[in-house]
Amino acid sequence: MSIRFTKTVPVMRTLMLGGLAVAATTLVALAPPSRAEEAAEAKPAAEKPAKAKKPAAAPAQNPAAPGEPGLLPFTPAEVTASPPGAIDITSDETMEWHNDQLAAVARGHVIVTRGEDTLHCDTLVVYYRKANDGSTEMYRMAADGQVVMTSPSQQAFGDHGVYDVDQDVTVLTGDHLHLVTRSDTVYARDTLEYWKQQQLLVARGNAIAINDKGDRIRADVLVGIMEENAAKQLEMTRMDAKGNVLIVTPKDVARGTEGTYNVKTRIAILTGDVKLTQGQNQVNGHRAEVNNATGVSRMLPDETVKGGRVHSVLIPKKSDQPAAPAPAAPPAGGAKTPGGGAQP
Repeated sequence: MSIRFTKTVPVMRTLMLGGLAVAATTLVALAPPSRAEEAAEAKPAAEKPAKAKKPAAAPAQNPAAPGEPGLLPFTPAEVTASPPGAIDITSDETMEWHNDQLAAVARGHVIVTRGEDTLHCDTLVVYYRKANDGSTEMYRMAADGQVVMTSPSQQAFGDHGVYDVDQDVTVLTGDHLHLVTRSDTVYARDTLEYWKQQQLLVARGNAIAINDKGDRIRADVLVGIMEENAAKQLEMTRMDAKGNVLIVTPKDVARGTEGTYNVKTRIAILTGDVKLTQGQNQVNGHRAEVNNATGVSRMLPDETVKGGRVHSVLIPKKSDQPAAPAPAAPPAGGAKTPGGGAQP
């Protein structure tokens, strides 16, 4: 069964997904008259008691039989007063309820609001399941088209987004994936993931992080650890990098297998086949410390290997190289003028 709400019908395009109830214009069928009332109407007027008063009509009842879905007599005040933690969804075009597929669809500049967090997209599909007590519960949301997620401290952009309610994880995919905070911008080729309970941001596929001081770190996978600051807002405090790690500073280029970047101190630690390059000079080792604040980089030997050493390859400047030999002088007394004849 599908329920479609369009602009041609006066509806409240608000889908409350705390209990997954769809709010529309209140339609309540009046309860049918009782048999006693039908019998009283059938008697002649003379037989009716002169001073009898007709009892007040019973309140309108939900016409659905027990255990069956029916029209819920919500009032606008009940719908708009969202309980804490509820998810509000509005759209410009339609909302559809696919009861046979246990899904609801909102189309046309969809806006999802939950507390201070907001999601914008072109189309949203909400999936729900039946609980043990017979009620329904939302377990997944899928957004498509111009997806923008906004919170007080960050914005994320993508083409598609999936929110897993059980794990409290949001995954963005598509072209031009990126997340912007007050001090950092993180790009990814494959996915951007936000694990809310763990307060982790995961960027996969040629991931790049750039901060407002110009520090850059690139890797196959970047994991950003976020913490609340004094203003109770999330901010990036550390970035872990895995696979083909590259850190570029104004003077050096550092490469390694894994790395950790401290956002506050601006110090990066690289491990695993590390190479520090400055111009044509290169230093190889197992562990390196790159201090972006001071511009000083240090290469350290492998602590697990006895007698491990740091290897450097330095290319001297041209002025430091041996000078080329001077050309041989002509033999004395044997030189002639261009016109012939010996010099006196």
